[in-house]
Amino acid sequence: MSNKNKEELVRVFVKVPKSKKEMIQKVVEKTSYNTVSDFIRAGIDKELNLQMYKDNLEVILQEISKCIDYKIDGFIKSQRKLYANNVRISALNTYVMGEVMRRIMGDELHKEYLEILKSAREKANYFVSRKIEDISKEELIDFYNIGGIYRNE
Repeated sequence: MSNKNKEELVRVFVKVPKSKKEMIQKVVEKTSYNTVSDFIRAGIDKELNLQMYKDNLEVILQEISKCIDYKIDGFIKSQRKLYANNVRISALNTYVMGEVMRRIMGDELHKEYLEILKSAREKANYFVSRKIEDISKEELIDFYNIGGIYRNE
């Protein structure tokens, strides 16, 4: 016998409509409940458990949130590694492009390329360090136009 069955039972009287009493009796006959009282006690247990979960919902949500944070932490770290690798690749491509221009087109175009690159880097750093809502439309257009004349736009 479980502790539930050993616990002292007290009598509680509940009035239900006749139609519900008949429905309860039919359910008891179709299920594993031995008596109407067992069925009603199970219903009370379920409702009390539900109320307990509702009362502790904030704690439950915090625990779920911790589990989610733990699970996605690895994903976030992997995304940071991918981003860092992409930045490295982009920097390497920029360096290679400069070297190709210097070797093929000479020092004068290479100097112009370095000036464009310096300007683009300054603008990018300026915009990356600011909140989007603090940037005017004109500034965003200016940022977009980095190297625009070189893209035949």
